[in-house]
Amino acid sequence: MSKKTDIAYIISHGFAARMLMQTGLLGKLTKKGYKVAVITPDKKDKNLVEYAGQNQIDIFEYNPKSALWTGEYIRLRKYLFEDIRKNPALWEKHLRDIINARKRSSYSAILKIRFYYFLYLLVKTFPFFRKLFEGFERKSLVDPFAEKLVNDLDPSLLIATFPVNLSESRLLFAGNKRKQTRTVIHLLSWDNITCKGHFPQLADYYISWGEIMKEEFIEYYAIADDKIINTGVPHFDLHIQVSGSFEYKKIMEQKGLNPEIPYMFFAMSSPYFSPYEIDIVEWLAKEIEEGNFGNMQLVIRPHPQNMGGSMSDSSWIKRLETIQSTRVSVDWPKMVESNLNWSMQMGDMLDFAHLIEGCIISINSGSTVAIDSLLHDKPVILTLFDAGNQLPWWQSASKIKEYKHCKKLVDNGGAVIVNDFNEFSKAINRFLSDRNYMLQQRKFARFREVGINDGQSTERVVSAIEQILKFKN
Repeated sequence: MSKKTDIAYIISHGFAARMLMQTGLLGKLTKKGYKVAVITPDKKDKNLVEYAGQNQIDIFEYNPKSALWTGEYIRLRKYLFEDIRKNPALWEKHLRDIINARKRSSYSAILKIRFYYFLYLLVKTFPFFRKLFEGFERKSLVDPFAEKLVNDLDPSLLIATFPVNLSESRLLFAGNKRKQTRTVIHLLSWDNITCKGHFPQLADYYISWGEIMKEEFIEYYAIADDKIINTGVPHFDLHIQVSGSFEYKKIMEQKGLNPEIPYMFFAMSSPYFSPYEIDIVEWLAKEIEEGNFGNMQLVIRPHPQNMGGSMSDSSWIKRLETIQSTRVSVDWPKMVESNLNWSMQMGDMLDFAHLIEGCIISINSGSTVAIDSLLHDKPVILTLFDAGNQLPWWQSASKIKEYKHCKKLVDNGGAVIVNDFNEFSKAINRFLSDRNYMLQQRKFARFREVGINDGQSTERVVSAIEQILKFKN
């Protein structure tokens, strides 16, 4: 290497790329004179290549394979390292797996899941077994290629964004072995601590979205208070940048809608989480077409998970195409072909921010869009029901209200849950009649999640990184 790397960011997910590039975080670091590198499973990702070229950032590919770290082991981990009976997100996965095995009449799969559950009970009763499993897993994180890559880069800081990922865990493991490298975890999403399972590797320091994430680091991993720095969320700065711009009106015209007529914004989730959400969207579109909410329009945004992959349903795309009219439009995610999950075009987040800025009510079923919307002081409605269908808990959208990250948002007043079409209609009319209804609660919830809403989170992350660089080993 021509020069020692100051900062190496690990980007194994498209949403992490969005966080680091959309408001120029990595570019701001290079402009301050730091040598920055990115480690990713796809160094040909169009977004990364273009951005790195513009900002003198080195890209390195790392995409390990492992006989141990298969999908099966990922399923097993939650039984070894988590109290799944107290974690709704993980308990749902257990129930889903065993029900699906029964549907397939796969007795071997049923026995395997029951054995996993026995291991969970064993570890819960005799915690010292967890130490044995941790030692076994730690050995699986040893990777000579990861160690060589980190040694060659020689980073002062190695920063992970999604530490439950195999590649990020192995790179963190390699970084933690080096005295001259400090490791940092800078999470890409609000649900990573409570929903994604135990992190195989921890770090020396943590960059946190806000007080809730900081409290979770302390609760789940006993991280010392002085090792955590709250900064807010870099890509959320875009919401402040577009505030008051009225650029959304141009986007509405492009979509064939009237820029002078108010609209609701519905950000969808995957059928995995909300199996009948498409029915709810169609119901709302029909209500708007019939004028039941006054002179109103609707913009629907499918989640990237709706567009393809194991969690998608291709029939939803056809139904969304059919639903479009002079009052209803679909904002299709602008995807990039890449090995990075959910890699999006650079302009997608900006258009997304504009559309939230212009909307009158933001609707979703428990996604991060709820927090995006709070940055604009928009009312948030969570449609956590199944459109009149009776589903078991593990399959129903209602389970999301028990997910810890979602429950905290609602308890703090950041969103309103509706449990059927009648409640949905009443909530819409309540917010339409008083735009400031629950405004103070929303601001409180926003502060708890991401801190000060001033558009300076990117600068705070840069400052946090510089502060950590100055710490002595």
